[in-house]
Amino acid sequence: MSRAPLLLSTLLVAACSGAPIEEPADPAEDATLAEPDNVIAPTDFASLTLGGTIQGPVGPEVEASLSADGVAIADIASRVQCPDGVDPCDPNTAEEGTIYTYIYEVRPGFDGPNDPPFEMPETVRPIESASSFALGFPAHGFTGVAGYSVYDADEVLAEGFVGSISCVDNQITWSFPEESGWSTGETITFFWQTTQPPTGPDGEYRFVGDELEATGPGPLPAEGGEIAAICETAQSG
Repeated sequence: MSRAPLLLSTLLVAACSGAPIEEPADPAEDATLAEPDNVIAPTDFASLTLGGTIQGPVGPEVEASLSADGVAIADIASRVQCPDGVDPCDPNTAEEGTIYTYIYEVRPGFDGPNDPPFEMPETVRPIESASSFALGFPAHGFTGVAGYSVYDADEVLAEGFVGSISCVDNQITWSFPEESGWSTGETITFFWQTTQPPTGPDGEYRFVGDELEATGPGPLPAEGGEIAAICETAQSG
């Protein structure tokens, strides 16, 4: 949704009062203000320039369901890409220190066709309020860079709402207030970066919508690689 009316009214009030007019903060940065130390400053997905996509065991993307008790409550499409200029993207030939970007398109209340061998739930439940998406495994090799598509969020969230990202127990979570309005059929793209290539589609991902917790498969990074200090801070705090 557009923030233009809200920003315009704010600027007019400031102008009339004689107060200095400040540039509005980037929507992705707003989510980090006055937050605990384990919160990651989001990067806008649109700012990334990426290379080729890894061809995994089920293809360039992992198409699967996020389900709870056999009922799908969201769809997830995952892929892993190399940096700009690296195409084809093959971990076996990539240079040491290559940064891999894990990307997820999550759509509540919808379930598209799944890649074999992932079973397709017979029932799909609509979602009125999606509140989080998370890794269900340690973020091996996490560089500290993670984010989401600000464009997607602007399109689907209620005016004034943004997402936040945290890393607790070495696991990354993207969160949205329940009142933000992320609901059925609305896709948001998430990502994080790591030094570790995927070993296959055996990672567990978690999604919460209407207070239901669902899980589903996706790319799993190889073990090893130093995890960003912000995750360590979260553990010691």
